[in-house]
Amino acid sequence: MKIKDELEYAPGQIANKVIARNASGMVVMMAFDKDAALATHTAPAVAVVQILEGVCAFTINGDERMLQAGDYIVMQPGTPHSLRAPERFKMLLTKLNA
Repeated sequence: MKIKDELEYAPGQIANKVIARNASGMVVMMAFDKDAALATHTAPAVAVVQILEGVCAFTINGDERMLQAGDYIVMQPGTPHSLRAPERFKMLLTKLNA
């Protein structure tokens, strides 16, 4: 089974599913429908974002990058970032608590 198949897209929304969670952090699968977006925010943990399929416009510290399947970003706690979906994409988010 492929991890990207663990979650289906929801029309016009961002779907998510917790894959694993413990005191050290969590792994969350997310599926962004076309034009869905997350406004600028920060996380209190180290965050690793892995793109599984599609294309993601990922803005980190004001710099937008186009990420595609196989790309990843590692962010330190408190790093401002936002995401938007110029097309549907799926990602895996791993948060590692300090």
